[in-house]
Amino acid sequence: MKIRKINTLLAVFLGAAIAYAGCKKDDGAIPSRVTVTDVPTITTNVDATGSTIINVLNTTTAATFAGKFKVDNYFPGATPPTKVDIVVRKTNFHPDVNPSGVVTNANVKLFKAGVTSLPANFTVTAAEIATLFGTPIQAYDNYDFGSDLYVGDRKFEAFPATGTGWGTGHLASPNFGEFARFSALCQDANFHGGNFAVVADSLHNFVPGDVVAITKTSATQFSFQFAKVTSPANVTFTLATATGRVSATTKQKIGNAFTWDLTQTNPSITVASAATNFLEPCAGIINLNITYSTDQKLFPGTYLLKLRKL
Repeated sequence: MKIRKINTLLAVFLGAAIAYAGCKKDDGAIPSRVTVTDVPTITTNVDATGSTIINVLNTTTAATFAGKFKVDNYFPGATPPTKVDIVVRKTNFHPDVNPSGVVTNANVKLFKAGVTSLPANFTVTAAEIATLFGTPIQAYDNYDFGSDLYVGDRKFEAFPATGTGWGTGHLASPNFGEFARFSALCQDANFHGGNFAVVADSLHNFVPGDVVAITKTSATQFSFQFAKVTSPANVTFTLATATGRVSATTKQKIGNAFTWDLTQTNPSITVASAATNFLEPCAGIINLNITYSTDQKLFPGTYLLKLRKL
């Protein structure tokens, strides 16, 4: 028993000696051989005196688009970075192309290099954006202008190919801007009024080719009546002009009963505010994925109603 105890103590001593030999005098909370870089906080914000929407439906408006933004130290008087590169990320959010609205850093271009004086103000035109990316601006393109920071010889990217950019860690800070976004949309102030032909209706309330008369009730609302219901009611939809999304989030009654099943009473609908529900003047369509319910049941899933303007 004594021999075992002595062997155990010897093993502990040798282990401690080896561990001590592996230590260096600079070891501590942060060893001196580990470099720590103080990364300045830079904010990028849209200037309200410029435009934020590129209306691709109106060539005159698109040609005169001037997006303005400002890059500055978030904390006044703080030491700025050595220099800043202004970069721009392109993402297309068209519901048919990117229905989930996923933002990726796969397409990033350099806008201005080597900015050394902050604050700095910038103006960008639609022509400059198209030249940068080598393709015409399309509806639902979003262009995010951000800052790559250089501190000494180290670079911190706004939109890295992998991982997240340096600015994401400050998103909860008041008035902090990770990037300035400019969006390309089809905008027609009078599109949500007039006659539309039914392209498809997965609930079969309408038949393809049926004409639906839509009434524009305001700049952001329109209404129409559903077919195959008794005592049809006007149902109001809301348009988000900045995105083209259409919604009817409050449950609305469309009639007293379905004519194809009179036992299903007080049919109602809702339409979520989502990328799949949109108004698209360039293509001339309105897409609505509708949730139906009656006094008797909630219909499972959503049902597409697609309309095309005549």
